[in-house]
Amino acid sequence: MKNKIIYSLIILLNIQLLNAQENITFEEAQQRMNDKNYSLKSAAANKRAQEMKRKTMRGLYLPKISVSGTYLKMDKDIGIDISPISEAYSNLTNAPTSKLLPSTLVLQNEDFSVAGVNFIWPIFTGGKIRSANNAMDANIDDALYKIEQKENELNTELVKRYYGYRLSKKAVDLYKESYDAMLIHLDHAKKMEESGMISKAQRLYVEYSTSEAKMKWKKSIRQSQTVKHALSNTLGDSIDVIPISELFLIKKIEPIEFFMQSAIKNNPLLKQVSSKKDLAKANYNIKRSEYLPTLALVGNKELYTKDLSPLVPDWFVGINLSWTLFDGVSRTYKVKSAKATMDMVDFIDTKAKSDITTYIYKLYNELQMNVEEMETMSTTYQFANEYLRVQKKAFAEGFATSKDVVDAELTLNKVKIGRIKTMNDYVLTLAKLLEFSGKSQLFLKYSQRDDIETENFPIINE
Repeated sequence: MKNKIIYSLIILLNIQLLNAQENITFEEAQQRMNDKNYSLKSAAANKRAQEMKRKTMRGLYLPKISVSGTYLKMDKDIGIDISPISEAYSNLTNAPTSKLLPSTLVLQNEDFSVAGVNFIWPIFTGGKIRSANNAMDANIDDALYKIEQKENELNTELVKRYYGYRLSKKAVDLYKESYDAMLIHLDHAKKMEESGMISKAQRLYVEYSTSEAKMKWKKSIRQSQTVKHALSNTLGDSIDVIPISELFLIKKIEPIEFFMQSAIKNNPLLKQVSSKKDLAKANYNIKRSEYLPTLALVGNKELYTKDLSPLVPDWFVGINLSWTLFDGVSRTYKVKSAKATMDMVDFIDTKAKSDITTYIYKLYNELQMNVEEMETMSTTYQFANEYLRVQKKAFAEGFATSKDVVDAELTLNKVKIGRIKTMNDYVLTLAKLLEFSGKSQLFLKYSQRDDIETENFPIINE
C-alpha cells in the first residue's frame, strides 16, 4: 500500500512538472521580455528622471516668488544726534527738564521683525537659461536613445538565447538519434561476431563509438539546461518554456546599402553621439554667456512689520544688473575647453560611423557565407545519407567494416547538426545586423517570411 502511494505521488509530480512547461513562440517571448525585463525598466526609469529634470529647467524662464521673515536684535537703537537742537530749544523756551527734547532722534528700535514677499525674474542672462534647457533636451534624447539601444541589445540577446535553446534541444534529439542508431549497430555487430563474420576488434570499435555517442548526448543535455536558464533570465520568468519557432535562413535580403544607410540614420549609438554633440554645444554657449551681463526684475512687498521704522517703504520694484568685467582668464579657458569638447565629440562621431559601417559590412558578408555554407551542406547531406545506406548494406554482406558504418553514421549526424548550427549562426548574425542598423523590430518580420528555409533537410526517398 505504501509503495502504491509513493508511486501515485511520483506520477502526480511528473504531471505537474509537465504542466509547468509552456510552448512559446519567438513573438510571445519578445512580448514577455518587454513586459518583465529589469534592464528595460531601469532604462525607462532613467528617462522619466531626465524628463523631470527637464521640467525644472523650464522653470528658469519664470519668476521666482518667495516669502521671508526676519527678526533682528541690535546692540542699540539707530538714531540721529539732535542734542544741538534740544539745547537751543531749551535756551529759548526755558522749559522744565521733563519737557526738554531728547538728545537723539530714534529712527529704528534695537529690535524689530518683518515678513514680506520677494520677487525676482531674470529677463536676460546672455543665453544661459536657453542653453541649459537645450542641454536638458539633449539629456532626454540621450536617455531615449539608451532605451532604444537596450531594446535592440535585448532583442539580439533574446534571439541568441531563444534560438540557442532551440538549437540545443534539436542537438539533444540528434545526438540521441545517433546514439540509438549506434545501439542498433552494436547489436548487429555482436550477432555478426558470434557468427564469425567480424572480428572482436570491430565489435569493440563499435562499443567505443557507442560510448562516445552516449557521452555526446549526455553533454548536449547539460548544455541545453544551461541555455534554458539563460533564456529564463532574459525573459524575467522562471517558467520552463519550450521554443517552438523554428530556426530559419533566408537566401536573399536587401542589399548592403540598405543596412548602411539605415545605420547612419537609426543606430541608437550614433544617435547618442548626436545628443552628446548637442550637449557639448549647449555647454559651449553657457560658457560664452559668462561674458554677457545678467538683468533681472526684482521686487519686495512687506506683509507684516513690528517696530520697523516708518521710514522703510512698504514695497519696491527695480532692475538688477550684474556684469563681471574681469575674472582673470577663467572665462577664456572655460570657453576654449568647451570648444575642444565639441571638436572631440565631432571626431568621435566620425569614428563611430566608420566603425559601425565596417561592422555592418562584416555582418552582411557573414550572412552570405552562411547561405553559401547551407547550399554546400545540402549536397553534402545527400552524399552522407546515401553513403550511410551503402555502408550499412555492405557491412551486412561482409564487404565493409564496423568502422566504415560508424564513420558514415557520425558523418550524417554531423551534417544534420551542422545545418541547424548554421541556421543558428544565421539568425544571430541577422539579429546583430538589424541591431546595428537600428532595425531590430524587423527581425520578427524576417522570421515570418514565406521564402525562409526550415530546420530539417528535405526527405530523401530511398
